[in-house]
Amino acid sequence: MLAIAALTTACGGEPVAAPPSTTTTTTTTAPPTTAELDARAKAAIAPPGAFDALGGVVAESVPANDSDPGEEGQAVAIVCGSGPILVDGMSVARTRIWTGRLSLFQRVHAAADRPAATLVESVRARAKLCSGSNADRQAGLSLPLAKPQGADEFYAFCMANLDPDLVPWSCQAVMGRGTLITVVVASGSTRAAAEAQLTAVTPVFAETFAKA
Repeated sequence: MLAIAALTTACGGEPVAAPPSTTTTTTTTAPPTTAELDARAKAAIAPPGAFDALGGVVAESVPANDSDPGEEGQAVAIVCGSGPILVDGMSVARTRIWTGRLSLFQRVHAAADRPAATLVESVRARAKLCSGSNADRQAGLSLPLAKPQGADEFYAFCMANLDPDLVPWSCQAVMGRGTLITVVVASGSTRAAAEAQLTAVTPVFAETFAKA
């Protein structure tokens, strides 16, 4: 009894307040909805008139109307005809193609929780693996473009298209920021033409992408 009194009474004999009880609160963040992911993808893709000054004309947008929802489960990239690289989780994608004086393809993926940097690295690893097995493609890989401002991760490369039904050369730039990733493909009859085209348009794509 005296021991209990000693723990709860100060030297002057006044009761000591008991310490406050502690509780642990766990905060959980709900995953983004497909509508939220679609809004991010819509903000990150280059607008239809982005290449008017360069003679680029929009040939196709997917979805065709901006008010329609984007596509789920689309491939991030297919490198050297191998199996597709996928987000492996919930994502929404939007695609746009320009023709005219340019030959451009862009697809933007907004992922729920997959870091875009890991997807960029997957493309880089696949491209390097492919270059070691095919001399025709090896000559064009690893394009030395500087990482655009606003991108967390960036990789660019060129490869020959061995399928006679395709444009002979394609150069690709892959940009990642947070959980957003975009793949840009510029095609040409020669490696030099495709490379020059990609070099000219990458800053335009990056400007919109970095603001999303």
